[in-house]
Amino acid sequence: MLIDDTEIITFSTTPFYLIEAECLHLNKVFNSKPDDDGIKLLPEQKNDELIMTNAFEHMVKTSFKFTNNGIYSATKTIADDVVQIDVHSMLPTFAYNLGLLNNYYKKLFDRKKRIEAIPNYQNNTELVKERNAIKLKLNLYCSTNDSGQGRYVNRLLAVYSSMNFMFDVLNYWGLSNVINCLNDGFIMRVPNNFEDRYLKFKDHYQAEISGLTFSVKKWKHAIIKSPQEYILINSDNDYKCRNHSFDVNSIYQAKTGKSLRKLKSEDVDQNVVELAQAKERRSIKMLNNYLFQEGIDGVDSMDQAEKLNNIKQILGEAGVYDTQYLITRKYYSYFTLDEENNTQGEDYANRFTKEVLRNQVFLSNCRLKDRTNILNQSIKATEVKDIDDYLENTGASVISNYLPSVLDSIGEGQSIEDWLKYEVHKIRQTNVEQVYQYNILALTTQIWASLHHGNANQLGNYLTKLWQSKYLDKLDVADYIYNDPNTLVVDGRLLVKDERGTYSTKESVVNHLLKKYFTKKEKQQFKNNKNNVLALLTDEKYQDQLGDGFQSDHQAIFLDQNAEIRTDSPFRYQLNHHVNVDYDPTIVNSSEYFQLNYFLKHLAPKALKQLKAMLGLIPLQHTDIMAELRVFIVLKGKSGAGKSTLATLLEKNFNDQGQSGSNIRSNTQNVNQAFTNGRHIALNDVKNGKVMLWFDDFQANEKRNIITANAGTVINGVISGMAETASAKYEVDHPVTLPSLIVIATNAMPQVTQEGTAARMFVINSPKSLKEDPIKDEQGRVVKVSDFINNPKVWQALFYIIMQEASKLLKMSDKERQEIFNHKHSAATKLAALNDSLELFLENEGITSLYDLVGIQANRLFNVYKDKMKQSGASYRAFTEQLEMLGFVMKRKHFNGKNYQKVICVTNDKLTQDKIKAMFKELHVTPDQLGSVDQTTGEITTLKTWRYKYDEFKKKYPQSNAVFTPFEFNN
Repeated sequence: MLIDDTEIITFSTTPFYLIEAECLHLNKVFNSKPDDDGIKLLPEQKNDELIMTNAFEHMVKTSFKFTNNGIYSATKTIADDVVQIDVHSMLPTFAYNLGLLNNYYKKLFDRKKRIEAIPNYQNNTELVKERNAIKLKLNLYCSTNDSGQGRYVNRLLAVYSSMNFMFDVLNYWGLSNVINCLNDGFIMRVPNNFEDRYLKFKDHYQAEISGLTFSVKKWKHAIIKSPQEYILINSDNDYKCRNHSFDVNSIYQAKTGKSLRKLKSEDVDQNVVELAQAKERRSIKMLNNYLFQEGIDGVDSMDQAEKLNNIKQILGEAGVYDTQYLITRKYYSYFTLDEENNTQGEDYANRFTKEVLRNQVFLSNCRLKDRTNILNQSIKATEVKDIDDYLENTGASVISNYLPSVLDSIGEGQSIEDWLKYEVHKIRQTNVEQVYQYNILALTTQIWASLHHGNANQLGNYLTKLWQSKYLDKLDVADYIYNDPNTLVVDGRLLVKDERGTYSTKESVVNHLLKKYFTKKEKQQFKNNKNNVLALLTDEKYQDQLGDGFQSDHQAIFLDQNAEIRTDSPFRYQLNHHVNVDYDPTIVNSSEYFQLNYFLKHLAPKALKQLKAMLGLIPLQHTDIMAELRVFIVLKGKSGAGKSTLATLLEKNFNDQGQSGSNIRSNTQNVNQAFTNGRHIALNDVKNGKVMLWFDDFQANEKRNIITANAGTVINGVISGMAETASAKYEVDHPVTLPSLIVIATNAMPQVTQEGTAARMFVINSPKSLKEDPIKDEQGRVVKVSDFINNPKVWQALFYIIMQEASKLLKMSDKERQEIFNHKHSAATKLAALNDSLELFLENEGITSLYDLVGIQANRLFNVYKDKMKQSGASYRAFTEQLEMLGFVMKRKHFNGKNYQKVICVTNDKLTQDKIKAMFKELHVTPDQLGSVDQTTGEITTLKTWRYKYDEFKKKYPQSNAVFTPFEFNN
């Protein structure tokens, strides 16, 4: 929450254009221009998200209206299991927090809150009456546009603040979950673990906004026609009707021409009210019985024709037809191979069919039956009576409203070509996940050909022609290749599915597919024709993207929109990375899980949370989290600490067996080359399978231990998700997306010449070697590193931690994520950017803060450093750059009749001058002397002398506190 210069409360989710609109409308000159209708805040906004929870819930896009009265939103739908959450007295609450209430109304507000805090106050007639009177007064006061103080007030400041708050709330729960918002309340589908999440929700917002309270009620069914027209039903007697066609107020107004909301109680015609209430109840009962019960029996006894006529009218008035709701019985079924009647089937065919059907429930408007499919397999259909119970107690997580081709039979005497025509037509009619269905059809056809000794490639070509015929009249080679089920084009780059089902840019895989489409003549000029095709595929009409997640041999593993970990059939998804293990939560009970946690704690004893969070960032590089954190990791530790062991374990998870190169380690361990050389950048492309960029043994020599400004600029962009332009050998320049998770494993701290890059460096310290602190199991027995690295269950435990940590990070608030990588938790201090030998020199010489070096001539200090640390090959330029990274500036000083080049100064020039004068006046020391001088012998004493007057100047210059802050040396 932030109160900006305009005195409106805004949130991180408040759109820029909304803030600008609010600022305009708070300008009295702007908003008083003549306009019959008044200037609207914003035109109606459309939510771009496609929202569909299952086949029987067809919805139009959600619309949002940001108005001078608040925020209104609706998704035209009929939904089951919803909850309504309302904010009590929202406008007065925000007026109170903004200081817009005078003392009289503040006291009223406080009194109202005290009443509401009394247990069961609703049972006390006097308290209820008093509260309602206060509420009315507050609402009237807060609905005034001009307070008489020359400000365009009370109402708009509070309305816009509350609207920004409500939009933040909708984002908190997820826009795809919320189906209606009416200014101070909203209706949404009940999410998993709602009770716990609701308590956290209340705590989160009540901590930010004083006096904020909510009410909550669950409903079995909701019919949403518009933001202000909706019906909520639990039963015939427990409902909420806000539909202008047949709610009590609408019927009363239609009969009398007067509104119940404006009449005094003594002027209300009770007979008309009772008639209106009876009509409302009757309409709700008919809706409830017709839509949500079996059949329409149970509606009041009346003539069948009248019954149907009334229900049709009521359905229309309720907005049911607007939602395109299919009024039909839902049947849920799952399919399995009938093992008893399927003993003759081929193993590979049985395995394929099992995988396609595994973990899925199929929806239809009729009961699905047992069958013998195209592969001559006996398939058993089982109806699911209680779908919620089934989903909760099984691993099933996918509900499909179409049947994959492998379930269909082939007619007696029907040719395979005619069967394919029917299947292609069926897929097009569904208009859902067509690429997945088409790929399953292609695989089914290949298996059929193998079982019947047919020509699989010939049928594949025939299928491709069937598939393309609808969309393409004249195809060039690029169109054929793009429409091949084994290809994707991402960022203009051709990706081809390899033998593991993972999309790859590897030359051998790509070339193999291209040759399938080239004529003999074109193959003779293969390189030129290949380049022509790849150039064509950069056209905007070829647009694909890979899903975010991992694919093992048996699972698709990904995080859903609620940050929950989901597994599914690997055939259904086109995911961006392959993993060599399955996701298995039971791994937490294993010894290997204990061993891995022991190892991670050894590696980062003071930063285990940060190390695990680093692993959790691996699946999140496609999200905004990396750009939000803008951090890269330095894993600093002594030789043998286990840094390379962790990299090897990650390779065990994400590398192909026998592949050249690594999906974890950078193709070059020279950081500067990796981010500035076009060839290395192209090789590190995420489309080549890269999961992260790990730099091992960075400190090979002193020169390579410096991250240059050019490399730092690229690193800053990469961790923010920016693409680079580069090309490998023989390639044209193209956009390259590098992994945004960068880890530098090193024995000595890298020197970073760019301040912005240094600020983004988070250091995890690893102080002990594995010899000093070996890996142990739960019994305390030492585990050999080689056994640990080569144990597949350890890999599985690591992947489990990666996914769990990713889920946790997604569920955190921005503030909680930032806190994890707050530099106060890092091993990096100002000294962390220094070469280890310089840090050791400062520590050995008793230099304890920046103050101790102020006034010294840099080249004199450099000579002492080289001599004491035996660094004869050290660079003076690198040395001064490191001093500048500590916060110093190097200046030429004219003092006592002499010029001194590159004197170490701080930004407070008066402090520098005072110290130089004090050193000369009282100790006879000038900037080129590193200690006090014995007037008899001329001997210079110790560097510690330059700490002279520390306490006095610290009091004199309190604004320069950082200069006097002691160093925290890393031990």
